[in-house]
Amino acid sequence: MIRVLIVDDEYQLLEAFKKKLTREGMEVFTASNGKEALSIVRQETFDIGLFDIRLPDIDGVQLLKELKELQPTAEVIMLTGYASIDTAIRSMKLGAYDYLTKPVKLSELHAVILKAFEKKELKEKAIVLEEQLQRIEAHDRFIGESKEINAVKKAIALVGKSNIPVLILGETGTGKELVARAIHGLSTRSHNPFVIINASNLQESILESELFGYKKGAFTGAHIDKMGLLQIANTGTFLVDEVADMGTSIQSKLLRVLETGVFRKLGDTKEITVDVRFIFATNKSIEEEIKANRFRKDLFYRLNTFVIQVPPLRERKDDIPILTEYFLEKHARKGIKKVVSKRAMNLLMDYHWPGNVRELANIIERAVLISTDRYEIVHEDLPQTIFIPSFVEVDKKSSLSEDALRLDIMEKEHIKKVLEISGGNKSKAARLLGISRKKLYQKMDNH
Repeated sequence: MIRVLIVDDEYQLLEAFKKKLTREGMEVFTASNGKEALSIVRQETFDIGLFDIRLPDIDGVQLLKELKELQPTAEVIMLTGYASIDTAIRSMKLGAYDYLTKPVKLSELHAVILKAFEKKELKEKAIVLEEQLQRIEAHDRFIGESKEINAVKKAIALVGKSNIPVLILGETGTGKELVARAIHGLSTRSHNPFVIINASNLQESILESELFGYKKGAFTGAHIDKMGLLQIANTGTFLVDEVADMGTSIQSKLLRVLETGVFRKLGDTKEITVDVRFIFATNKSIEEEIKANRFRKDLFYRLNTFVIQVPPLRERKDDIPILTEYFLEKHARKGIKKVVSKRAMNLLMDYHWPGNVRELANIIERAVLISTDRYEIVHEDLPQTIFIPSFVEVDKKSSLSEDALRLDIMEKEHIKKVLEISGGNKSKAARLLGISRKKLYQKMDNH
């Protein structure tokens, strides 16, 4: 059944349209002004909006923007008099499907609504196909055959079909969001929303309003009702990224949603029930956050049901050639075929990858752009950071000799490594080290 919202301040026209469209088997809602229409839009979903351009409070163009923001796939048909045709054309540039000039023939109205609905269905099918492709790509992006990444793949397959909360741990750039998307793609919720919020990017007050939504008048600036992301994620999967950065007061409210599936919008007394599968991700140690009283123990116990640890790239270096080939293949599909020289690959293998897979993807993309006139990516196409080996990492358990920790010896080994990389070319080695050639000679003499 096609759901239609008609907004016009002419009562007789509203009734005539409603009677006609109801007779044609459509479900029709009506409003006589923009304020009333917005209230309905926030409570109901629609296929088609039929808006008069001139309303007593806000104009139809503003109403069009509001509906498109809340319900992007809905199609809108504008109603206009001859004097406002320019405005109607402008509304089409903003996303309206078409406009009808008053007086409107009922037969014409019915035909345009059917065509608009057909476009909406095509748009939604395209979105479903795109989401399917994203789910496939999300799972395929776990390229590699190392035991570390195979363990992640097995964990995804194991937990995908269930509804239990999942906690994903890993450094920045390891692919925690991809793990979450892959879990969603394997679940029974895969055709329903996948919603993400990053707790590290938002102030606590904004984070709370984004999560739960708010009622008009809940705080200064709350001029309209707003639906929260939890409500948008209903029947789907909700990823809370960087959950360890969330304040303890919001953690408490989120725990209640986890346990009961119930929450309230800010400034509202009405409880909203949602069916959401939660996935959480962080690059921090939650145990350390608990010790510092920044994370609630009771929430951690709920999150700790199933944990997936995504390994950093430096711990699965056997996957670097496979990942590199995957990223090159993506460019090959666009007609840009490249291979990586042996020397360049050795440098990629030796690098410590603080930015993980994301950094590798960016470096390959950069190298493809730089090597436009060549089939082969060579070491000179790589950024200077690749050439500089990481300093000795000393942990609490290390038993390195005092000599190994001496600054002059570390500097000597570092210069030696850079000279090897530059093929003995001292000018190039000096550039890589960020010093003058003269300074390099001085350091070599000192060592």
